[in-house]
Amino acid sequence: MTARGPDGVGIDSFACTFGELEGQPEAIAGFGDLWQAVLPGTDFAAMGCGNFRKMAGPVGGYVTDCVEKVLAGRGVAGEDVDRLIVATSDACLERLGRDLAADVLRSAGLTRCVPAIVSFQQCCSSLEALRYGWELFADPAVGNVVLIALDFTPDDAERVRSFAMFGDAVAGCLISRRPAPGSLELLSSALTLDYAGLTGDDSFGSRQQAGKSALDKVLREAGEKLQEVTKVFGPNVYRPVALFNAMAVGIPQQQLHFGEPMRRYGHCGNADWIINLLDYAGQHGLAAGKLYLAHATAPGFFACGLLRAR
Repeated sequence: MTARGPDGVGIDSFACTFGELEGQPEAIAGFGDLWQAVLPGTDFAAMGCGNFRKMAGPVGGYVTDCVEKVLAGRGVAGEDVDRLIVATSDACLERLGRDLAADVLRSAGLTRCVPAIVSFQQCCSSLEALRYGWELFADPAVGNVVLIALDFTPDDAERVRSFAMFGDAVAGCLISRRPAPGSLELLSSALTLDYAGLTGDDSFGSRQQAGKSALDKVLREAGEKLQEVTKVFGPNVYRPVALFNAMAVGIPQQQLHFGEPMRRYGHCGNADWIINLLDYAGQHGLAAGKLYLAHATAPGFFACGLLRAR
């Protein structure tokens, strides 16, 4: 759908908190067997991986740290935050614990903030949460919304997948009526369902259809063209997988920004597009008037959001 945020609303103050422990995939117990079980006969060295990050403590501390970084980046006080939106992949829901929201609100001083969680869209959940957060500004009483994307994997053996090496991270941003210069505007957003993929019967055709439908929708509703997009921030899956997925929906390789973040952190689930955006912005900045595309893929879903720098 086309984003409906009022004029002047912006997205900025991006921040990340990674698991403090660095791990090497090959050091995971039984890695060779795990790798051959998911992709028999393939060379792991060709996947473009390096290390991954692992959380050593309860996830609430990492979420609080990221919230505080987001607020500090703009000098926003905790009591001035109206909404906290947490997005996470399906598998993480049961790991969060029932007291996560209360603990984070208390620790970060969010004394009048209403929390919410967005999930069930796997790694696409944070882009759906971004749309939801943006549209909250239809209410004139909403001034600041913090978006948090988190994913983590307690069992190292579960990090080894056929499409990615999983790492642990929390990433976030601020959506505000008083954005800083250079903030981003959400022009349009789309989330499409590949039912065959959701039920384990997907094919190249079904995945491609879901991806192209979402991409075509955000460009059409914003009245923009893909060739005008400066950079695309997608998931940090294995390099061959990322390039193939992009090619399938028509995104040229030169428009992608990924690779080095994946080598440093692994695939951090629905936090990846924020990690890649922040990495790119740190190197090149976000140029006023330029278009940027965030996208995510998951079994059964494809999501994207078209952003413009102010």
